[in-house]
Parts: sequence; structure tokens; C-alpha cells
Amino acid sequence: MDISELALRAEVAWLRGLAAAGFAQVRAGDGFAVATGLDSNSDNGAVGSPGELDVLLDWLRERSVPASVLVTGPPDPDVTARLIDRGLVPERTGTNMGRRLSRTEEPPSGQWQISEANDLDELRRNQRVYAEDGWWDEAGELDRRVQIAARLGRHWTAHHQGAAVGAATSFHFDDAVLLVQCCVAAGWRRRGIGTALTRVRLAAAAAQGAVQAVVFPTQDGYHLHRSLGFEVAPVHPDRCFYLTA
Repeated sequence: MDISELALRAEVAWLRGLAAAGFAQVRAGDGFAVATGLDSNSDNGAVGSPGELDVLLDWLRERSVPASVLVTGPPDPDVTARLIDRGLVPERTGTNMGRRLSRTEEPPSGQWQISEANDLDELRRNQRVYAEDGWWDEAGELDRRVQIAARLGRHWTAHHQGAAVGAATSFHFDDAVLLVQCCVAAGWRRRGIGTALTRVRLAAAAAQGAVQAVVFPTQDGYHLHRSLGFEVAPVHPDRCFYLTA
């Protein structure tokens, strides 16, 4: 299992999913770029060959959004140098985590009530967990995040006595699942909520036919996922580049 190749596939699939969900996009040959308008390089981006990227980069720059730029094909030093000259920053030091899934992943059990968010009211409560934790604070961003959540991914909320204390998202692609994000409310951490949200997503993915999982870990997420059997792998350098707004 090549974890970092799986991670690249996940990034491409996520951007394709955003394009298919109807967000602003442009195409150049077999390549494409998509922009949601969010201040997030994971929710805006381009995928293409070196010959297609100039058009895609110009389109993204017109929208003044941060973005991920994924180059198809093997790394090429000349292409890398050209993209750096255009102001892009190559990803060379990050890590990814992944593991195989069993056919019957065990869902969590215990005191936390976890439910899937399937309507706009539930998605708003789900996304508000991130907002109240300070993940973003721009005016109107909650509405934009709910709009994306309604079009892409599966979302779960952990409750305690009716209050939302955790939220998480997953995205199924090919035979795999990307664990997109997870947040536990301040004051409720170190109680197993993040683990429970991760396990419910893995169980749901296995039931949907996924056989492998991948995640881009935070520092806290690294320890959580290691405890659930995930292995760590360095990124494949010079395959992903970052465009600042």
C-alpha cells in the first residue's frame, strides 16, 4: 500500500468532487481547476499536466484564492523550477497516514451519541462545531461551509445530552475513504470523542466497500490515528504545490 500515492489520489478525487458539485471551474485539455471561494487551499485547486497548468493558474489567480496544484505524471525538475518561478511552493516535508480496512470495522460503543448529518439543519449544527472552535471566522463562512457539506462527503456529529461536542467528515472515492476533518469542542477533548468519530467513519466506509483509508494528520490527529493502526509515510515530493491568495 503506497500511502502517499493514495493521498494524492484522494486530493484529486476531492477536487473532482467539488467540480462535479457545481462550484466554479475551468478546463484546459484533460486538466481542470475549481474554486469554492473559501480561504482554504484544500477547497480550491487545479489538476493538470505541465502544458495545461498556465491556463489553470491564471484562472485561480483571478479569483484570489489559496489553492493546491497537483501535477499529473512523474516529477520533472524543469516543471518544478517553472512552477516555483511562478510563485508556487512545492510540498516536500509533509506526511500522510493510512491503513487497510477490514471487511467489518467495529463501530464505536459507549457514552457518545453519534449521528450522521443528513439535512441542512443538522449540517449547520455540525459545521458550527468548527466555527465555535475558531477554525474560521469570516462573515458568511458558516453558510458557505454548510453549502459544501451538503454537496460533498458524509458528516457525523457527536452529541452529549443534546449538545454538539464533536464533528467529522469523510469522503469515499474509488475503493478508499479520505478522513477529511475532525473537531472536538473545547472542554470535551481527551474523552474518546475523536476516536469514536474516527471509528464510525471507518465502519461506514467499510460497509460502503472501501478497503483502505487515508488521512492528512494534524499533530493531535497523528497520535489518534496511530492508536487505530494507521501508518505514517512522507509525501511524494514535488507532486503537489501551493498557491497563496
